[in-house]
Amino acid sequence: MEHPAGKPVILPSSFQGSPRNMQQHYQDAMAIVRKFVKPDLFITMTCNPKWTEITTNLMPWQRVEHRPDLVARVFRLKLNNLLEDIKNRSLSGTVKAIIHVIEFQKKGLPHAHILLILDDDSKIRTEYDIDKIVKAEIPNRDTSPRLFQIVIRNMIHTPCGNRNPNSPCMVNGKCSKGFPKDFQDVTLGNINGYPKYMRRKTSELQIIPGCPIDNSWVVPYNPYLCLRYNCHINVEICATVKSFNYLFKYVYKGHDCANVSISERNDHDETRMYVDSRYVSAPEAMWRIFCFPMHNQSHTICRLPVHLEHEQTVCFHAGNELQAAKRAATKDTKLNTWFKLNQNDHSAHQWKY
Repeated sequence: MEHPAGKPVILPSSFQGSPRNMQQHYQDAMAIVRKFVKPDLFITMTCNPKWTEITTNLMPWQRVEHRPDLVARVFRLKLNNLLEDIKNRSLSGTVKAIIHVIEFQKKGLPHAHILLILDDDSKIRTEYDIDKIVKAEIPNRDTSPRLFQIVIRNMIHTPCGNRNPNSPCMVNGKCSKGFPKDFQDVTLGNINGYPKYMRRKTSELQIIPGCPIDNSWVVPYNPYLCLRYNCHINVEICATVKSFNYLFKYVYKGHDCANVSISERNDHDETRMYVDSRYVSAPEAMWRIFCFPMHNQSHTICRLPVHLEHEQTVCFHAGNELQAAKRAATKDTKLNTWFKLNQNDHSAHQWKY
């Protein structure tokens, strides 16, 4: 949470979303995968602080960071429109299942990770299908001037490596996102579980003073979505089963953590240092105050209890343990009821628990 002075407040992890809950959401998502097979598309949409819906509602003396409520509301409206486009307007075929999770960057801007599972007739099977949906090249400035400006502003990876060794994406001297990418004359559908998009080698384009940019720095995108939403929308193809487990774990990886210690004395407490805390930016605080959902999925998942005989979970108030135990001894759980149904009704053998 961030007060007007801009100083962050570190809150305990119990504020929202424990790792156990994230694990349950991950298992829910995997239940959808067991039913409908692997995802076909992975989309990441990030809030654009320069959206006109935000800038036109600021007072002359205000900046975007002064209106986290506005950022949260506008992003939610844009995200809802994007989900409607995906589900109802057949942008990439008929969607059979969809899962999305909201995450907040350390600088505060919200973004959504969206996983799509298409029906059998809309599956992405060939390199031609990939090229129809995903582009990884800078558009032509003359034939597509608006798309060119949007891609240059939103879909270029910040130069890193030898050009900028202090970039946040650098890990052990390498870009964690794999930039700059190799040039490709044609799209390759499956290289170690991931596609390689067409990135033809062209003359370098001077975008940042002293830092030429070419197609090797372009984040994969869909032209229609970029034109419609004017923000960073990364669109990736899930080529094989090898990649989907990583994608779901990435979506449900949980909140950002921080360990903070303030003391007048130099007394190092190792136990306290490892207390799990989290940073909540102002837009995230407003998102939760407005009770906007942090995740959603197209299908309802019912979690069925599993336990050993006479070892089911029993809830009770302090002082009523004996009464609760007696009630539990005479009350069937869902699992016990399912066993009894199979004993008494042979037609129930077709239903799995």
